[in-house]
Amino acid sequence: MRVSSFTVMLASSDPARLAAFYENVLQLERLKIFHDPVFQLGGAMLRIIHHSAVHGTNQMPARCQLNLFVADALAECARLEGQVTFVRPPENEAWGGIVATLADPDGNYIQLIQSAQK
Repeated sequence: MRVSSFTVMLASSDPARLAAFYENVLQLERLKIFHDPVFQLGGAMLRIIHHSAVHGTNQMPARCQLNLFVADALAECARLEGQVTFVRPPENEAWGGIVATLADPDGNYIQLIQSAQK
């Protein structure tokens, strides 16, 4: 199978609140050409939708996590301090990078990852 594009659909009972978080707090690039809130994530997209079967916060947030690779994880964490709930503060990993985990307003986990320095 050859995949030409990749989109993650993130369902919420309050998609406007979730979209505001991704746009205003995380400051992801929103693509205005779509009806639903859609954000550019490198070569992929994140689409936030309403789904009638989704209610409240995510009860299993570690099952599927968004990994956002950033140039400076410590700077991003400092910028986000007080605006997000960190599940795991930024830590140096054995493989040389830095990882921090935060939760969005629906409780979904997002990891900020800084690759190992070469």
